Amino acid sequence: MPYPALTGLFADVRVVRIGDREVVFGLLLPGVGPDDPAVRRMLAGWPGSHWASRAGDAWEIAMEVRTRPPRRERWLLHAFLLVAALFSATISGALIAGRDPLGLTERAVLGMPVPVPTGFYAAALLPGFLFSLPLMGVLLGHELGHYVAARRHGLDASPPYFIPAPFIISLIGTLGAFIRLRSPMLHRRMLMDVGAAGPLAGLVLALPVAAVGIALSRPAAMLAHLPGRNLFAFLGVPLQLGDSLLWMALRAVFAPGAEVLVLHPMAVAGWVGLFFTAMNLLPVSQLDGGHIVYALLGAKRQHVVATLFFASLLVQGWWWQGWWFWAVLVLLIGRGRLAHPPVLDPRLPLTRSQRVAGWACVAFFVLAFVPVPVS
Repeated sequence: MPYPALTGLFADVRVVRIGDREVVFGLLLPGVGPDDPAVRRMLAGWPGSHWASRAGDAWEIAMEVRTRPPRRERWLLHAFLLVAALFSATISGALIAGRDPLGLTERAVLGMPVPVPTGFYAAALLPGFLFSLPLMGVLLGHELGHYVAARRHGLDASPPYFIPAPFIISLIGTLGAFIRLRSPMLHRRMLMDVGAAGPLAGLVLALPVAAVGIALSRPAAMLAHLPGRNLFAFLGVPLQLGDSLLWMALRAVFAPGAEVLVLHPMAVAGWVGLFFTAMNLLPVSQLDGGHIVYALLGAKRQHVVATLFFASLLVQGWWWQGWWFWAVLVLLIGRGRLAHPPVLDPRLPLTRSQRVAGWACVAFFVLAFVPVPVS
């Protein structure tokens, strides 16, 4: 790029190379601002994005450009993982619906009873789609929210990777999905857009799934040997799903007066969709919540929030040991760090709509958090 040609507008120019980006920081001459006609003409011809920040009494223009083309995507791999995850989630959904598409029988393995498939019965698989299709739709919508927001910013982002899992490993037949961001986050606006787009898209899809599922669920009397309000059975084992403030509100609207609900498979899918969306909003490391809290509050306060919340997970593990698993997972994702990695230029403030979106995600996390998810 002909960076020396920029010196007619700038008092100083420096170039930063990071990942697949090159960012030119130009300190405008005294009295020249980002709305100056000459500056606007120059920016109109710039091949990448740009933004302006105050630098004392002057203005600094940052202009980024991609230095290498995006990688070719392995679309067949993504399609295979999606189909495999849909299949494994459908098997789990059939088991939740009380069907057995695998002809499971218990066999002793290392002295422990393990359900072993003895066949395949396609007709018994069909009810499982009432669980798998809504759940996969929520997960896919969440990841596509991230993907579209990343692409709008010109970031090199992969399509979603789905993680299929047999029901012995995961009762819902999947460990979720993720996308890979191969480009660096340059400023807080970019971070907020990408971080908030997934949870907001997931919420828009999960809420109607949960509402319809609750309406389809069957009210039942409280059973003394099965205390709980949200019940379903998996391989004959009764399970109780915990309440969040949001779930209690949905129950009050779509199943008023029901003391106990025997959950329809779609209700289980809606609950799981809301739970996974909320868990992605944990305000730590590089989870969606870490992105959002960093963009809203800055690096120091995000680190404080992350540390306090991580400590709360360790305490809550005494009531539900799954929180200790989440604590370990958070550390693995952050490579041992709770703080969010810094963006290249943290000075650019969020827009009003971005602040609203960020705080909406925080509010959803509070409303959807379940202290004891499963028992």
